[in-house]
Amino acid sequence: MGMQMRKRLSKLAVFAILMFIVVCTFFPYYFMLISSLKNNSEIAAHPFTMTLPLRFENYTSSYRMILQYLKNSVIVTGCTVAGTSIIAVLSAYVFARFNFPGKTFLYMFILSFMMIPSVLTLIPMYVLVSDMGMIGTYLSAILPAIATAQIQFIVILVPYIEGLPQDLFDAARLDGANQLQTFFYVTEPLIRATLTSQMLLTFLNSWNDFIWPMLTLSSNKELKTITLGLYSYRDVQQILYGPMFAGFFMASIPLILLFSFNMKHFISGLTTGAVKG
Repeated sequence: MGMQMRKRLSKLAVFAILMFIVVCTFFPYYFMLISSLKNNSEIAAHPFTMTLPLRFENYTSSYRMILQYLKNSVIVTGCTVAGTSIIAVLSAYVFARFNFPGKTFLYMFILSFMMIPSVLTLIPMYVLVSDMGMIGTYLSAILPAIATAQIQFIVILVPYIEGLPQDLFDAARLDGANQLQTFFYVTEPLIRATLTSQMLLTFLNSWNDFIWPMLTLSSNKELKTITLGLYSYRDVQQILYGPMFAGFFMASIPLILLFSFNMKHFISGLTTGAVKG
């Protein structure tokens, strides 16, 4: 077998593998989209093909039901991302640019929390939140999410900020900039890509979270997030799969748009952080 034939076969094999991965990646979205335009009997009879008529009324009924859930998810996720970003970025800046007693111990203590499986913290956090009387409120979903999400934020940002050239900070100090001005005009523009990638990951995790909102918000139907609302999408006798899949599709639109418009910053932040770290 000639060399050119081997190269063609190897390229063909790589192409086939990549196509298989693409199909496996997008097939759930295809199934969700076509199922959102059917009723239960059509889904059971023709699960993988489109059927007529297209039942757009599934989207109408689903939108009326999930609108409040979407608002709740926006509030919980937005506050989580904002709170995590502010606290974690300032904390990382302090760890990277200041020296104080116990700095190394405190940083290693924070780092050690990454080795604890999140499922082991569910009961302690629930007991704490319950004792504070926050069950059934937005705070019960937001504050624990901020506390857990900022750990990865800090661990990612600290080594990156430490790797920034010292000359930049010296020049800012000579120009009369204080620490706050140095952070906003020197540090923040340089870590923006990494910061954006971490914010997107935090948004994704908070938007898709199911277990913690189920524990803390199920008692208040008015505060259920989109994941809880879609889970309870059923009537007295059966699960309404068509409207439920329509709700799934509408709930995924914010994530699709967010990552589509910020994919360049997301990839840049991941790769830059890896190089600097």
